[in-house]
Amino acid sequence: MQPQELKLSGVDLKKTSQTTKWAEPLIYLSNLQKLELSNCRIFGKLPAKQLLNLTSLSGLVMDFNSLSSPIPREFVNLTSLSELDFTNSNIQGPIPYLPQLKKLFVRNNSEVTIDLHSMFAAPWPKLEILDISSTLVNGSLPSSLANTTSLRHFQAWNCLLQGPIPASFMNLSKLETLSLAFNNITGRLSPLISNLRCLNTLNMMQNSLEGTIPTSICNMTSLEYLSLSDNFLTGNLPGCISQLSRLEFFLISQNKMNGTIRSLSSLFKNANPIMIMMRDSGLTVKEDQPLLPPNFRPQFLDLSVCLSGGTIPDFISSMTQLVMLSLAYNNLSGTIPPWLFNLPNLGYLDLSFNNLQGVVPPHIKLQSFMAPTTLNLANNQLKGNIPSLIKNVEVIDLSGNSFTGHIPLQLGVAKIKYLSLSGNKLYSQIPLPFCHSGNVLMLLDLSNNSLRGTVPKSLGNCTSLIFLNLGGNNLIGEIPSELEGAKNLSYLDLTDNLFNGSFPGFIQKFQSLEVLKLGFNRFQGRIPQFIGALQNLHILVLESNFFNGSIPWEITKLEKLQYVDFSSNKLSGPIPENLNGLKMLKTRPQDGSILGFVISSMFAAVELTVTMKGLLQHYVIVRSYHSGIDLSYNCLTGNIPIEIGTLEGLPMVNLSHNCLYGEIPKSIGNMSVLESLDLSFNNLSGEIPAEITLLDYLSLLNLSYNNLSGKIPSGQQFETLTIDGSAYIGNELLCGDPLRISCTGKSNSSTSESVEVEDAWWEKLFYAVVIFGYGVGFWGFFGILYLMKDNWRNIYWMTIDRIAFGIIQSMRKQD
Repeated sequence: MQPQELKLSGVDLKKTSQTTKWAEPLIYLSNLQKLELSNCRIFGKLPAKQLLNLTSLSGLVMDFNSLSSPIPREFVNLTSLSELDFTNSNIQGPIPYLPQLKKLFVRNNSEVTIDLHSMFAAPWPKLEILDISSTLVNGSLPSSLANTTSLRHFQAWNCLLQGPIPASFMNLSKLETLSLAFNNITGRLSPLISNLRCLNTLNMMQNSLEGTIPTSICNMTSLEYLSLSDNFLTGNLPGCISQLSRLEFFLISQNKMNGTIRSLSSLFKNANPIMIMMRDSGLTVKEDQPLLPPNFRPQFLDLSVCLSGGTIPDFISSMTQLVMLSLAYNNLSGTIPPWLFNLPNLGYLDLSFNNLQGVVPPHIKLQSFMAPTTLNLANNQLKGNIPSLIKNVEVIDLSGNSFTGHIPLQLGVAKIKYLSLSGNKLYSQIPLPFCHSGNVLMLLDLSNNSLRGTVPKSLGNCTSLIFLNLGGNNLIGEIPSELEGAKNLSYLDLTDNLFNGSFPGFIQKFQSLEVLKLGFNRFQGRIPQFIGALQNLHILVLESNFFNGSIPWEITKLEKLQYVDFSSNKLSGPIPENLNGLKMLKTRPQDGSILGFVISSMFAAVELTVTMKGLLQHYVIVRSYHSGIDLSYNCLTGNIPIEIGTLEGLPMVNLSHNCLYGEIPKSIGNMSVLESLDLSFNNLSGEIPAEITLLDYLSLLNLSYNNLSGKIPSGQQFETLTIDGSAYIGNELLCGDPLRISCTGKSNSSTSESVEVEDAWWEKLFYAVVIFGYGVGFWGFFGILYLMKDNWRNIYWMTIDRIAFGIIQSMRKQD
């Protein structure tokens, strides 16, 4: 007797599926009604021929495989087929017309392309469940989809859908689930949404909905899950929400609403919500809440940016079922009440970005739950010692406070995955036995403290480490080679310490490295050639060290490199010429994060300080389009490579204070997104290429102190860059506006009166500087400059350049 069901889910068929006739036995199962091949590691094309022989087949489940083929159109001939599940199976192409289906799952197939207007041009009379989430959908939702009146569950989140929800959707009276999250749905929620009386799940998170929440939503008495977070909704929350007695999940975070919720218990008086997420919704929750009813016991509560100051509300103390609590960004003050750490089920606590004071209990324990257990007390005014015993906590962020003392050894041996103690007042050494062999630490940020001593060799035991930031301390010595044990590092920041020695050789083993920052130390020697083998490198900062020798040409192999800063070293020789390998800089990339979405958005976004447009700019989060090249304050020689013009996605170039010669390449005019160009203090000659005037985004230009000649080119936008002429200081042979030097040898008399006044001012300033120099004393004045950070010294000398320019111009006119 032939089987009617065949369930092989979980059986490894990888090797079998690579043979051409692996599915041949199926042709002998003509009575088979259901075939389950879920998660069998099947590779290759769908065995369409064999499947089409299964004329009685009603259900085909092949999710979580790797099928590199489309759904066969011939499946329409399987008239008994009612269920197809190809979730996360790498299927491709469009969805064929299969009107016999009741259930269709194609979620998480990035190469499936769907035109809903074409798909529903003909009716699907039996379709009850359709899940097309995380596929490529072209355009908007068609009104014709509402003709599928049998539809009960429709999920299409993360599909690039656009436009409003058609009014016809309000006629889908059997609809129970509508999930259109993570799209670009526009317009308003229709008041007719109350027609969907069977709807229990409405998920419109992260779209572009506007207007108010219609009061008619209160008539949807079957509603259990309501998520309208991350839209542009306005107005107050309908008070009748209390009528939704079955509501368990209520998410309206990140909107533009207004109004005050005076009583959470009244809002949910008929419901027993599990999750209440109101973060940054625009609504204000009163701190003084009336007595909460016994049935009001939420497990997840996010009131970040919802409270108007005061202390941590007492009403939370009765919420003994709380698993997750977030009260961030509320301007809360006072101390953290002891009862908060005693909530029996709490596994996630976020009190960051408030004004909380006092000390933290020495012993803290959280309870396990579905996500990483988290203690986030960052950016408050907490003081005292770091808690010495923190149990069952995977994520700890105590950064931006005033904690003092030493780092407890216990933090290095616990099961912590993310630890940030940056921006405190910690001193002494990093504990020598900080990491043990079974350590699971993935992120360690001890930056911006007063730590001293050397880097402990035990950090090499942190084999899971992805992110290490020791910047902004007083650490000394060479970096121990044992650190090579942390071979999974993607981010290494040792900036602003007192490290010395040569470039750490073990770094060549960090093949996952995306960010390397060694600036403001005392490293010396050559930049190694192996730097070109770090193929994942995005950011390379070696500024303000004592590196010498030439820039290794291998750096041009770094296809993902977006920012490089070698400024203020002792580098010599030419700039590498073959710049075509820097592919990331050839076009402006789309928005993207470094270190992946989870780490960069939740735990440790990459930060970067850039000198751009003559100013220090600090990016709290570095995106993939933040790019630049800074080779200033070195001893580089030779020509500026013509290939620099191929870097059309580069917004910043600083080659100032070197010994470069030759002409400015005309190819710079191809750098269409260039915003800041500094070539000052070199030996460049020839004319300023007219092609520079084509750079529409250019807002800072500095060509001062070179040997440039000829007429300064003109252009409508170009002439506004440097009205006072400071961009052309120290180029004796330049003429034209804005230098007030006629290229025919005649001065401009129309401005003589204002020039005389300006000259008098510069002359007075000159004498004042001279008097000040005698008063302070030569060594006292320059001694202070020596102690200043390099970036501040650079800004100082740029200011002196401008003063000197005015003085020189004034004295020339007097001659």
